[in-house]
Amino acid sequence: MAYGRREKPAPKSGRIGFVEGRLEELRRRWENATDEREKAEISEQIREWQSFRPERSAQSGGRR
Repeated sequence: MAYGRREKPAPKSGRIGFVEGRLEELRRRWENATDEREKAEISEQIREWQSFRPERSAQSGGRR
């Protein structure tokens, strides 16, 4: 089934959206952390999750 230009479903964010959501959650936890040990642990998790962030390729839409 072919889609017209306006009917095409929006692409899903997939892995990028999941990783970004997790990073936002960790940043909120870091801001609310009460002691330095907890902040250090959360900072480590943030660095780990940033390494999972997939590389975004150049804009590929619109090429023919």
